[in-house]
Amino acid sequence: MGIEVLSGNPMKDLQQPNVIFLSDRFAGKIFGGENPVGKTVNYNHEKDFTVKGTYEALPENATVHPEAVISMPTLWNDGVGNYSWRGGDSYPEYIRFRPGADKSVVNARIDAMIEKYRPEEDKKKYGYTAFVKPIRDTYRNYESVERMRNIMTVLGLAILFIAALNYVLISISSLTYRAKAVGVHKCNGASGGKIFGMFLLETGIIIAAALLLMALVLLNFREFFEDTAAAKLSLLLAPERIWVPLTVVGILFLVGGVLPGRLFARIPVSQVFRRYTEGKKGWKRPLLFIQFAGVAFICGLMCVVMVQYQYVLNKDMGYNPQRMAFANAYWNEDKESDAALRFFKGLPYVEAVTSANNTPVSGYSGSMIRDASGNVLFSTRACFYMREDYPAMMGMAFKAGRMARTKDEIIVNETFADMMHWGKDAVGRTVDVDNAAQMKVAGVLKDFQIGDFTEAKMPFVARYNQHFTGTVHVRLKEPFVQNLRQLNKDAADAFGNQTIDFVSYEKQITDSYNSVRVFRNATLMAAVTMFFVMLMGLIGYTADEVRRRGKEIAIRKVNGAEASSILELLSKDVLVVALPAVVLGTLASWYINGIWMEQFAEQVPLGWVVYLLVVIANLAVIVGCVLWKSWRIANENPVNSIKSE
Repeated sequence: MGIEVLSGNPMKDLQQPNVIFLSDRFAGKIFGGENPVGKTVNYNHEKDFTVKGTYEALPENATVHPEAVISMPTLWNDGVGNYSWRGGDSYPEYIRFRPGADKSVVNARIDAMIEKYRPEEDKKKYGYTAFVKPIRDTYRNYESVERMRNIMTVLGLAILFIAALNYVLISISSLTYRAKAVGVHKCNGASGGKIFGMFLLETGIIIAAALLLMALVLLNFREFFEDTAAAKLSLLLAPERIWVPLTVVGILFLVGGVLPGRLFARIPVSQVFRRYTEGKKGWKRPLLFIQFAGVAFICGLMCVVMVQYQYVLNKDMGYNPQRMAFANAYWNEDKESDAALRFFKGLPYVEAVTSANNTPVSGYSGSMIRDASGNVLFSTRACFYMREDYPAMMGMAFKAGRMARTKDEIIVNETFADMMHWGKDAVGRTVDVDNAAQMKVAGVLKDFQIGDFTEAKMPFVARYNQHFTGTVHVRLKEPFVQNLRQLNKDAADAFGNQTIDFVSYEKQITDSYNSVRVFRNATLMAAVTMFFVMLMGLIGYTADEVRRRGKEIAIRKVNGAEASSILELLSKDVLVVALPAVVLGTLASWYINGIWMEQFAEQVPLGWVVYLLVVIANLAVIVGCVLWKSWRIANENPVNSIKSE
């Protein structure tokens, strides 16, 4: 894999059981500056491993960061894992090809290899597919990764160009009162190229100041930005990636400096003697249009992302995760497990306790369901054992029947019953689960969410086992956080032979939507930023229009125009640009929202009304800004404007 081995001989040492290699980062954390080779480390109070070597820790941009490598013979000796054609699919296989090798040959021949070596009895019961693909494509070709990459690209480009064009708009709006200064420079011998260079320098100074400000913001809000980017700043700004921010700065400089600089350089020297008026709107209105559309797009995106995030967090999951904590703990003997159950029940801050195999928030392993002839019907999520009181303690409701009470009974959920086409007569049916003896359905649970709401409803089956072991579930009294901390302390004191670490159910659920939360923060930050950028551009445009049309407004007022008609005139001038721009931007947000929402099996019910409100809110802010900026000139004595002319 190209991982640098710092000490030890993995080709030899990792063929032995109970051997471990540590990353240099982890070895330093445990042993400090001492040589770890030959020392013993313990895993979960269950097994001792001998350190035989160290390797260089994987960088942060890897998708996995193993701090230790355990030899495979360790698992073989302990009987852990499935290494047959009937399973063992949790182990990725890696192939390094010789330079110039044709990888398609392997994919062309791999099916024949499978056909040759698979046992005949398995061919009748299991399908099997294998193929090779470049390791770099494995992650970046995930549907969720591609979706977020495309959306963030659109969002980033929108922010970049809106900010750059806003600077251009403000610069062009300043033509009316900077033209005389340009004329003076030209009277003193400055050429068009010199004027152009002056405005490029001005843009460069502004961008340099902005970079300094951004550096201060990044340092002071480092945790927030690293959380949003899912990477450390040192990684994002590493020498091999510094071209990305430099490219952004370069685009800003070219767009924000070259376009206004050319306009200023072309101002004739005669403007030193008379007022310069830039009546052409060919530059201004398209720039304003892009800004309005961009802000409407980001606002529409932000609203839906925020609403969907709250929706999936608060939606009923079919069980009650409030004040729930869980941890993995194992007791093989009935005497030990009974004592453990009494211990947890006896804690004064514990409201209820039970156990099962895994949790709905973490998900379950799969099992094959077959018909009477042994043909596979579908794969179901399976809880291999749970106590009789588990559904009631979890707040799960039965649609029919009761909890299983014997080893040959099971319970299923509504989706399972529907896929078996049992209708309302599921209780009492028998079913083959993973080639086990025919199991009798004792009850049907109402569907509950397995995993988070990015997963569709899945069939579920659970077996009965009254033994207290596996994943311990505890419902605590308030205050939850304080009692959870005390629970972990008491469990560590009582069970020193294993590590029992209770975690919050609700925190696990929240963490499962971490990517959604990060995207929500990114869109919120973008929306707030671009909203103020848009306001700056709009204020600059309106101020320029008021200055340019001051004499016209004064004459209208002399001829009897009311202040309200003046405000209406200026508002309509902006609305002609704003209305189609905001509608277009909102439609774009609707399209992108549709792509983003594809990842959720459960979506907040949003209609056209939401997007209509986005349009109205944006137009209201735009008109409000125009009215505020033009209020003074609309109510001013027209004599003052005419005198200044």
